[in-house]
Amino acid sequence: MRYLVLAAAAALATVSIAATAAEPDAAERTGYPSLPSRVVLDNPRVLVKAYTIAPGQATGPHAHPAPELLVFVKGGVLKSEADGRSVLWRDGRVAWFDGSSDADPGAINAGDTPIEVREVILKPYVAARGHSPDQGHLAYPNIPLEDLFENSHVIVQRFVINPGEWEGVHAHHANTLYVYIKGGRYVSETAHPSTREEGDTPDGYVGWMPAIDMGAGHQSGNIGSAPSDVVWIALKD
Repeated sequence: MRYLVLAAAAALATVSIAATAAEPDAAERTGYPSLPSRVVLDNPRVLVKAYTIAPGQATGPHAHPAPELLVFVKGGVLKSEADGRSVLWRDGRVAWFDGSSDADPGAINAGDTPIEVREVILKPYVAARGHSPDQGHLAYPNIPLEDLFENSHVIVQRFVINPGEWEGVHAHHANTLYVYIKGGRYVSETAHPSTREEGDTPDGYVGWMPAIDMGAGHQSGNIGSAPSDVVWIALKD
């Protein structure tokens, strides 16, 4: 369910026209300086970095000067360098930082498997005059959802789609992205215009979703042999 990746470029162009993004100084400073990272998504609204924390590895001191959401693709146990407290972070768990958090001395991966994290950093953004935000919860007619988190900045939801299941025809609001906790093989279809796309999505894949009207007749299905698990993040700002 790569969700019409080719259409994403057009959506980003619309974002650039509809609003003006401020220089993302805080976004660029946010992160874990002691850990190698990969930028997996960068557009006027968000910067998303991927981190791997090996067993016994420390995250090192870090701060969160910009609003951000952490998504644990592969969880594990992190032991705090501040107080020695060990915390289990399960696959798919999320954590929010509002941009005013104190500097953190970091934590150590106390388990025996790598921890995979996606850091979704919200960039400063000023909407164009007269622009009405398109925001809201995602709803699949055939698939129940789990509400993970919601505040004035984001709506975070999680869906598990079993083999052979289809989401049902649905719409997508603008300014949303997704993180696959468990990927798999998918097929994505629209009725107007008639399109069909099949492919494989790896665990941890991050994508930006263009807005899709209900009238397009869009839906996707799991044609693999295992459940797929995806976290959706809708921007409210």
